[in-house]
Amino acid sequence: MRSVRRGSALILVLIMTLSLAGLAASAIYMAGNSGLLSRYHDKERDLTFALETALELGKSRLQRDTTLVLYDTGYTQLLTNQAVYTSDGTPLAGVTVNLYGGYTGDTSGVHVPYITLLATVSDAGGIRLSRRMDLLAQSFARYGLFAHDFPSTASIGIGENIPGRVHTNNRFIGSSSGSPTPVFGDTVSAAGTISGSGQWADTLSATAGTTVIPYPSATAIASRFSSLASSGSLSYSISAGATSNSSTVGPLYSGGYNISGSTTTTSIYNGRVEFLTIDVNNNGMIDSTEGFMKAFIMWPGYGGDSTRLVTNFSGSPVAASNPIMQNQCGAFYTVLNPTNGTRQREFFTISMHKVGWVNSRIQTSTYPTVSAAQAAAMAVTSGAFPAQSAIRTILQQPTARCFPFGSPYLVNVERHTPAGYCWQNWFYGSIVQMYTWGSSPACTGTQRYGGQDTTFTHYIFTCVVDQAAADGRCILPASNPTYYDPAYLGEWDVYSGTNNLPSLPAAVRQSAERPYLFPLHRTYNPNSRGVVYLTTNSSSRRNVYLSGTIRGNVTVYVNGPAVLIDDLTYDQDPSDTTNLCRNFFGLISRDSIQVADNAINRPRVYDTPSTTAGYTLTMGGNRDFLFHGIAMALGGSVNARNPGVATVTNPVYTCPTGSSFTASGGCMQVVGGTIMRTYASPYTSTASSGLRPLRERDPCQMQNRRPPYFPLTPTRVRPLRSFDVDTREVKSATLIRSYFTRLRGARAAP
Repeated sequence: MRSVRRGSALILVLIMTLSLAGLAASAIYMAGNSGLLSRYHDKERDLTFALETALELGKSRLQRDTTLVLYDTGYTQLLTNQAVYTSDGTPLAGVTVNLYGGYTGDTSGVHVPYITLLATVSDAGGIRLSRRMDLLAQSFARYGLFAHDFPSTASIGIGENIPGRVHTNNRFIGSSSGSPTPVFGDTVSAAGTISGSGQWADTLSATAGTTVIPYPSATAIASRFSSLASSGSLSYSISAGATSNSSTVGPLYSGGYNISGSTTTTSIYNGRVEFLTIDVNNNGMIDSTEGFMKAFIMWPGYGGDSTRLVTNFSGSPVAASNPIMQNQCGAFYTVLNPTNGTRQREFFTISMHKVGWVNSRIQTSTYPTVSAAQAAAMAVTSGAFPAQSAIRTILQQPTARCFPFGSPYLVNVERHTPAGYCWQNWFYGSIVQMYTWGSSPACTGTQRYGGQDTTFTHYIFTCVVDQAAADGRCILPASNPTYYDPAYLGEWDVYSGTNNLPSLPAAVRQSAERPYLFPLHRTYNPNSRGVVYLTTNSSSRRNVYLSGTIRGNVTVYVNGPAVLIDDLTYDQDPSDTTNLCRNFFGLISRDSIQVADNAINRPRVYDTPSTTAGYTLTMGGNRDFLFHGIAMALGGSVNARNPGVATVTNPVYTCPTGSSFTASGGCMQVVGGTIMRTYASPYTSTASSGLRPLRERDPCQMQNRRPPYFPLTPTRVRPLRSFDVDTREVKSATLIRSYFTRLRGARAAP
């Protein structure tokens, strides 16, 4: 019997209906979800576009707007609720951006910091996305040559070589004529025109859109450097001494002779700063912590004449009686130490070669060797002073040179003793027979030695050594007893800050020198920032004289003209890549930086005729002037004093050595860069004049480094990287400030 299937058709219809409804609902849901996803991605694309637009706007402004100020702390807001427009000029509905910028990374001043741009994008619901971009900032220390003003009458000389980056804020002129044309090893840019001849690596002129890079003023940065230096008690005012603050002084006399180098009254607000290294831990190496400086002040009573301080004298030939030459020039000898039988290098001035014990001592020298006949020739006198021939014989020694007063090598003529005992003393109010160091009748053989780097003397005196006698006595005034002997020149100043320097090893340095050492590194000077600020106690632009050996990262700001009286170099050759960034030095002057025209840097005539070989010499230990670091003249130029002087030597000085280019002073060799307000050459069109520049790039200039707190250029052109930022970290001004603070650290990331 057939079964009855009631309602099956209805069920089938229901199933089919529900299935179709489900399919329809799924289709509707999927279509809706697809729409939501599409709108979400459209929104994300708009927001990302807005972020990238804000960052690019910020980068473009940083590159073009060189007046824009960014702060070392906090941030600068560059865009505020800025609408974002599409390519057709339509604003993105409801979307705005904010953009912030600030320096991040290094806070120690020795690495170049980053510029961080932080962008946030918002809609009606608040901040939706945020992103940051880091750009590499730039320092003036990267330039081989920078000139705010390149005069239309100036040009780069033929045969010159500038391996580093070059920029000027107006025109730039290569050689005007002649060959070979100068060689430029990196980009040369100018905000004006580039003309003249040269072998160019790359050039950018105003037609290519080069921007003027604002040049810093002393007013803008002096107070900052003063504050940085003060933290380590390295803000130093060169005083005129405690006795008087007279603005001018007269000649200095000893034994009735004018020994100041000047016959007229002169300014006294000048001082000398010397940089030096000391192996404090006696490990045979100069560590990064072992760089120091010393400061010398002249006595203001009389004779505070910078002629002696600079070691400056002249003449054709120099007069044999010249007191500066007599007491500040001489030669080194490797002589026998009578105490232990070893050999040591000692310096004896010209005036001491007549002294009997010195004449005998130099005959024990192994370098240079000195025969009895040669020693006798160097002691020949004519009247009261040595003849030119004796002086010439001394100064033709391979180890001959001159030193500024206060040098430990001048111990024999700057530390004096009376007849009755052998230790330093001086007398005021009476005339007493005084002797040069080691020459007193009371001195024994072990107390007779020449100048060494360990023979530090606090108080500096001088006298005219009696060349009519062979016992090293000072000349007493014959007719005018108001001139005392010896005469006081000045003294080394005591460091007034916190000094953690331990006692110095006797084999390395006298412990008596310790109080006069200004530690530059925070190991021995806990609050040092690597910055030195030098000024005078006068509102006038007095000179600060500099020389010595740099160790570590140091920037020196001179609140006046800076004059280089001798080489200023690193303790190791910076062009050797094994010493990469071992040292980095910056010298900034409110005015100009000049190489002194003195007997150390430029030739002097010691006998006639001057055309005879070896009669005209430079007494600096080498024929060239050497500077390692970045020199920045805020108000003038980096050049040479008296660039037109052309005292010709025989053989003639050339630069580079062996070339056809002659110069009176040889090379002004700079390993680093010269930054100046107005370009000036250290030589002129006069044949053999001045010093010819010989430039090398310090490999450290190509690193993310600078001398401590050296000024940054307000141009940032090299994006480094970008990151997404959690919007919860930048939702308010307080959080944004905290975010920038966290991005600052002890150094910039590599």
